[in-house]
Amino acid sequence: EESEVAEESEVAEESEVAEGTITRAEAAEGSDLLEATEFTGEMQALPRELLVHILGQHCACRDLSALAVCREWRFVAQDVYEAHARRRYPPATIAAAQRSGSFLPGNLKRGWRALLASDNAAGGMWAVAVDGQSSRWKHSGRAMGGAAQAHYEARLQLVAWNRARREVEVVVDAYGERDLRPADSTALVVSVPAVARRRAYLGHGQVLTTGYHIARPKRHAYLERGPGHHCCVLAFDDMVVRRAGARVHFVYNGFGAHNGFAVPPSRSSLEGTDYECALAFSLPSASELPPGAKLPHAFFADERLHLGPRLERVGFVSTPLGPDAYDAAARGVTSWSNVPEYALGRYRDPARRTWGVGPRPEEPGGWAMP
Repeated sequence: EESEVAEESEVAEESEVAEGTITRAEAAEGSDLLEATEFTGEMQALPRELLVHILGQHCACRDLSALAVCREWRFVAQDVYEAHARRRYPPATIAAAQRSGSFLPGNLKRGWRALLASDNAAGGMWAVAVDGQSSRWKHSGRAMGGAAQAHYEARLQLVAWNRARREVEVVVDAYGERDLRPADSTALVVSVPAVARRRAYLGHGQVLTTGYHIARPKRHAYLERGPGHHCCVLAFDDMVVRRAGARVHFVYNGFGAHNGFAVPPSRSSLEGTDYECALAFSLPSASELPPGAKLPHAFFADERLHLGPRLERVGFVSTPLGPDAYDAAARGVTSWSNVPEYALGRYRDPARRTWGVGPRPEEPGGWAMP
């Protein structure tokens, strides 16, 4: 029993949970608090379910390390950890963590507290819905792809932080004529604040001395892929969301033989070759971050941080991103603003659809993230 208590004390001191890091001093302070309140009296006589409810409602996870000083309270703490985790994470993501082997219910080292310490990184990720600008073909209205007035348009609709793989996954939804270019060549372009330009970016991408970082996808998977409609999940290195105050843009079909840019980005211009470089979202500045908060966790999961009018936290979703996390029908092109009527009119009539053509029913997109 003493060895089990010692093991849990080590976990309590060394693990980082969602609310912060438990230090030895905080654990000692919590222990003194428990002794001062004499929990071994009337409180101990309460039903276990009621104790779990009381502690779960009024104690943060970081405060529960003090319960390890008492064998009886240690078991109550495990139930409180479980209650916290079940409120925080959907059942499917908890099951996914258990299948991965990183989470073992009832195990002191890999139990409920360890699940909170890792923020269930093996089972899912935090996601934010984006209602931003469109990356449009620059020559919309010209004859192209068999249409008298051609139009191509893409939006970055969802972004999620895959903590386990240190990646950011995004959903790009694109519509156009039957010769729509592949969505998997979309690039992210991060404009770095002047104060941060002295520190070079690390990770998967290209470093430019002008303060712009062009990131290429590391892997991708299509949720849907037809002649005129591509809905694609792309994974990038999470360095793109680690710089406070950075602005994250995207360019559809943004790299290729000429790197997707007419000229190298400069401080005054940021232009794609055929598609516009559109702003997806901005990261909070260092002064806007709540006390003790760090990126990227604060952007995706810290409710103290207000994201702004075009961003909305979706919550904790399964990994990798799939059809359950993004509703392509509800957030499709008919919900977008400022789509030209000469294109949208050809989409609304399924019998004569010549724009935004998706895959045939017998040929689904085939989703699978490697």
